[in-house]
Amino acid sequence: MLEKDVKFGAEFNHSALYLDFISGDDRIKKYLYRNSPADAADAIGEHKMNRDILCDILENQNKDFNSKPGAFESIKKLRRKDALCIFTGQQAGLFGGPLLTLYKAIDIIKRAEILEKELKRPVVPIFWIACDDHDFEEINHAYYINRDGEPAQLLYAPEGEHNVPVADICLSDNEKFDKLKAATAKAFGGTDFSDELVRRLFDAYAFDECLVKAFARNIADTLPDLGMVFFCPHNTVVKTHSRTFFKQLVERHFQLRDLLEKTNQQLLSDNYHIQAEKKKTAVHLFYHFPGRTPIHYLDESFALGDKRLGLPAILDLIDRNPERFSPDVLARPVWQSFLFPVVAHTGGPAEIAYFCQTGKMFELFNLAQPYYYPRVGATIVEKRHEGFLDRYNIKLSDLTGDVEQLINRLLAGSFPDNLEKDIESFKTDLENKYQNLMNTIIDFDRNLEPMGQQTWGKIDFALKNLEKKVFSQYKKNMDKTRKQIYRLVNALYPNRSLQERSINVNYYISKYGFDVVNYIVDKLDVQTGDHHMIRL
Repeated sequence: MLEKDVKFGAEFNHSALYLDFISGDDRIKKYLYRNSPADAADAIGEHKMNRDILCDILENQNKDFNSKPGAFESIKKLRRKDALCIFTGQQAGLFGGPLLTLYKAIDIIKRAEILEKELKRPVVPIFWIACDDHDFEEINHAYYINRDGEPAQLLYAPEGEHNVPVADICLSDNEKFDKLKAATAKAFGGTDFSDELVRRLFDAYAFDECLVKAFARNIADTLPDLGMVFFCPHNTVVKTHSRTFFKQLVERHFQLRDLLEKTNQQLLSDNYHIQAEKKKTAVHLFYHFPGRTPIHYLDESFALGDKRLGLPAILDLIDRNPERFSPDVLARPVWQSFLFPVVAHTGGPAEIAYFCQTGKMFELFNLAQPYYYPRVGATIVEKRHEGFLDRYNIKLSDLTGDVEQLINRLLAGSFPDNLEKDIESFKTDLENKYQNLMNTIIDFDRNLEPMGQQTWGKIDFALKNLEKKVFSQYKKNMDKTRKQIYRLVNALYPNRSLQERSINVNYYISKYGFDVVNYIVDKLDVQTGDHHMIRL
């Protein structure tokens, strides 16, 4: 029977830190010290950011993203002084990126409902799009399973360098766009849902559209209207109202360096890893002009690439051009709480490791550390794969190791133990009995001996053919099973990682229709803490 939920262990390549986090180990409280969302809500107090300015930004962005009516109801709630937020975030992957993007969105939507009841305050789910990121190669593709049962990519790869924020990258390469559109129609074609799916995808990912806007429009279109709000920080008004925080990063970089160094040493002493290795000179800000340059403090000045600035000069530059700056991965969670009243945040293994590094940074900026949840996760199991899992009693964890070893283990018991011995025993017994019969016949009439030998030759030939057919059929079954196992691994643990980290939801929409998203929403239980196995 298919396992319902999976408890993570080391076989899934999760770090000791993350496994301790999801198990509630007390050592994690040194870094993520909020005991409950209520604890975080009490610590937030009255948030200093001007809510009307913030909500105006959200309204404008979500209109641009074609968000559904529920998003604007949520923004209206956020204008209340007692309203809080729960966040998740992800890069703007092509066609919505991997399944975990969808799961993250569903996660905060459901948790917001739960938190509203617990805290008796409005809680708004907000999806932070990592639009200041520059790693275009991480978002320019979407994985699906091709007709050979193998992971394959849909790719938009225009020529040239892309050392700009992904918010500034658009689908403007006509040749590459046409190739993407043709490949998508082929990959998702041949079903009752193909035409509508491809049309809706390219309504969002229209030619010359920017990737971040296309991403948000696609997710907004795919999800039911459940009140989630999108936020893109690559915005002049957002950066203008972040000047104070950017300047604090510069002014307090020595304190921040010492704090991070102390935290990193504590992590190592607890036998945990350090997720983000940063130089001691790091100021935890990027300067975008024209590309992205990390800012370092070198020789008593701030280095912005080849440019050197003193403290007054860099503070003045932030005042004049705040849109040219963005925090790095360690400062970003703190920036988020500078902008929003964040009561909670969900995260996967890498994010939780970042949060442990940055947990005590909040105190340095007089901000409240949120409460952290492990994000919900799932593996979608189609009916044909469910039957195979049941037949061989395969667990998801079995797919994480060497595939050939799994094949050998499963096939070891597929050939009957005694069949080969029984065939040999039967042949020997029959040959002995036939020889006894021939001895009697020869005693009766020796002239019948040649016919007897000829007859045995035919019997022996037929038996050998039967034996050959048995072993040939076994080999054929073995080859078929081997292919089925590889198809199973590619479907449930593709690219040697969890399905949710690569396969795109539109692969399933193409086969089962848009209602499959509602089905996933219904099946994801954010309160179990386990990895779900969702049957289709």
